[in-house]
Amino acid sequence: MIYTHLTDAARDLLLAPRCAGCGSAGSWLCLSCRELCDPVTQGRLHAAGTYGGALREAIHRFKYGGERALADELGALVAACVAVDLARGIALDCVVPAVLHLERARTRGYDQAGLLAAVVAERTGLPLSVPLRRVRSVRPQVELDRAARAENVRGAFIAEAGALRGAGVALVDDVATTGATLAAASGALRAAGARDVRAYVVALDV
Repeated sequence: MIYTHLTDAARDLLLAPRCAGCGSAGSWLCLSCRELCDPVTQGRLHAAGTYGGALREAIHRFKYGGERALADELGALVAACVAVDLARGIALDCVVPAVLHLERARTRGYDQAGLLAAVVAERTGLPLSVPLRRVRSVRPQVELDRAARAENVRGAFIAEAGALRGAGVALVDDVATTGATLAAASGALRAAGARDVRAYVVALDV
């Protein structure tokens, strides 16, 4: 009986949310760390903050550390950016994730863009749409310099023809550096009939 109680206590301790930024207990990204985020807008690209500090640590743990529960906190930050545009009268009709290639999603165990987009859709009330597919696996962008990134993702996405005809799209991903991945995905969405594509990410790596 004592052994069972100790096991349960250890499990609860391990599974209890701790802030990815500062390590405080209670949430996966605490209010103090969230408030450090300073939203960035670059034309049709909107980020909840710059890629550094607590936000960088949270994204790294979400993307590479298997802490998929961080999708709720990070997705909420992205949803806030989308909500600002909706309040400004920007016509957005759906949320679309910049999906991973199926092989990489299987290796990771989940598609982080898909998880983020689902949270954004839920919090904004916009429908979630997944018309994009990555038709070829590419080298991780993080391995490449800026000059090579656009070529790496050229032609990597296709979207179902006519699936987004006339739609305003909120395209969601985790991090933007050169914007090459988002540009490739946006091009595929426009080819599928999207009227407007705006990108929303957790962080901009400047």
